[in-house]
Amino acid sequence: MAETPNIRSRIIDVAIEMIEAGGEASIRVTQIAERIGVSQPALYHHFKDRSELVTVAYLEWYKRNLLLDVPPDSMISEVTSSDEFFRVFRRSLEWSYVPERAKARSIRVSVLGAAQTNPELKAAINDLNRAFLQSVATNIKVGQENGWVRNDLDATALAYWLNGQITGRLIAEMMDGEVDMNAWDEVSYEAIWGMLGAN
Repeated sequence: MAETPNIRSRIIDVAIEMIEAGGEASIRVTQIAERIGVSQPALYHHFKDRSELVTVAYLEWYKRNLLLDVPPDSMISEVTSSDEFFRVFRRSLEWSYVPERAKARSIRVSVLGAAQTNPELKAAINDLNRAFLQSVATNIKVGQENGWVRNDLDATALAYWLNGQITGRLIAEMMDGEVDMNAWDEVSYEAIWGMLGAN
């Protein structure tokens, strides 16, 4: 029995590789079975059908590229002043904006696109985003409770907006040098600080 999760993980990993290489249509159950050395019916012990495999692979791919982000809870827990709060907030944004994160943003956008026509994937992605962004909203509320962030802003809406702002960076990154990304970052910081009420 200990082998079962390992086989399931290997199936998911190969399916993700296939999606990354050629999109959802490139997932071939026969090829996955051959690559991991099991029979095709053995795959259906782990997934009821190809559709479930695709959904699980997309979800895992999304999760891996979302959870690479700095956990906001660990950064805010030691903050005791407005300056520290915004320094930590900026550090989190700077980490999110690094060019090496472009691929993670691109993958999340790809999976979000696939979720538009896959109700099961959409529900799972919504659950994942809800949990992640609720932790961001909780940290925004810390800033609000201490008078560091405007209280008239809904913390949950702000968390979702910030996530969209970070993900939206991909549009400028795709322009292959047409947009000065350092300038984009500075515009982003100014807009966010102005909106939050930072000094």
